[in-house]
Amino acid sequence: MSNVNPASRGPDGFPLLETDRLSAAHASLNAYLQAEALRESARTPLDTKRWKKLPKRQAIDVIEAILIRLAWLDRHDAGLPAAHVDRLRLVQLLRILYTIKLPCSERDLCAMLSLTVPLLGRVAPYGPVEYVVAYLASQDLTPDLCRALREFQAGLREEMSVGQAAMQSLRQTLHMLLWLDEWEPLDPVRCWSECIRRDFRAMSGERRDRWRRLLKHVRGNAPQRMPSGWARAAEIRLREVGLDDFRAQFCAWFAPFRSGQPLPLSVAGSHVLKGLIWYGSLTGDADVKDSALGLLDVKWKQKRNTEKSMVALAVFGISKDDLRARRLIKADAPSPVPRIIERLLSSPAFSSRDRIVADDDGDLLIVQGELHFYRVFRSTGRIERATDDALVELNWAAVPDQFRVTLRSAERLQQGSMFLAHLLMHDSIFGRFFSISPGSPSRSNR
Repeated sequence: MSNVNPASRGPDGFPLLETDRLSAAHASLNAYLQAEALRESARTPLDTKRWKKLPKRQAIDVIEAILIRLAWLDRHDAGLPAAHVDRLRLVQLLRILYTIKLPCSERDLCAMLSLTVPLLGRVAPYGPVEYVVAYLASQDLTPDLCRALREFQAGLREEMSVGQAAMQSLRQTLHMLLWLDEWEPLDPVRCWSECIRRDFRAMSGERRDRWRRLLKHVRGNAPQRMPSGWARAAEIRLREVGLDDFRAQFCAWFAPFRSGQPLPLSVAGSHVLKGLIWYGSLTGDADVKDSALGLLDVKWKQKRNTEKSMVALAVFGISKDDLRARRLIKADAPSPVPRIIERLLSSPAFSSRDRIVADDDGDLLIVQGELHFYRVFRSTGRIERATDDALVELNWAAVPDQFRVTLRSAERLQQGSMFLAHLLMHDSIFGRFFSISPGSPSRSNR
């Protein structure tokens, strides 16, 4: 890095090339990082209006440039003391840009998905997938886009989720998007719904286009009850396909439910089943309803993915009690709240004993972790694991960016050792931020 002209680098150290297709976007990011440093010093609020008013094409380029820059900062983290600060600033801007409706092309989406995969432990994963869903409102999936979605799905991590429900919704959306992959080899053992994919691929011309629009409208993250907006759009697609064609396919696809043979059901297949039941209810057709009620006789190989689709029969007047009576869904589980409260009250966190104790002069802290005891020497920063005298050191590369900012702030206030002590107090969670090496106790040398 020292052999490169500093003038050709951004304030974060990122190398700049005039020939780069994204040079204008990187210039914008340079100005943003410099302005953020000044704004944070002045403690003034961030003005998001400028970024939300960017021309659409420019906003897409800036998103791509941010993702490239974040990956570069990760690769060079060890040599950049302020890499975590610049990453946090760039992630902040990325969140703002992801709120803008953007007309992404297939190339844009593939790049966005692929560049996000190595960053899934640092950035929220929702933006690229939301843009894919918006793209499918007027366009279709392609082999390249499906490959990018599969790589993205395989790389998903829980760390940057805003919550369990949001991550579950994202996973459900991805399952449904990839079910629509027309180039993936069929596997009848995987799910009952493979017969739908098989018959759809056998269609051609305008008929296949109409059925594609109908199937694309099935949502992986649909709520329990059919939304009115979904129903209005679904009726348009039903009219395009035609009642006769829909009835024939629906009855053929639901016929196996009365075969008495155990059938497999995947996560994506459960979403398709639910969507088709909703479509069927909108037809008002007696034959379609009769076929749908064949689900009451179904035998599933496993119960894991069945409940959300089975309860969709409510549109035909079938209640949860009816489904429980037929053992098609499980009985409601007892409330876990009393057990959770009991566990919390008995946990060390609710003990009256202090889990960080200082010696008389305050230099030595004895920390009771959830897995081990530790000795933290405030004057030297040395940390020992009391159980085996191993040396414990902070692994800076493993520390998330927001924790780095907090730690630097604590160090400036001469509270860094206390911050580390609190992390070690919860070593079952935060122990992964530390490295362990053999050592000898310093206590005897004091």
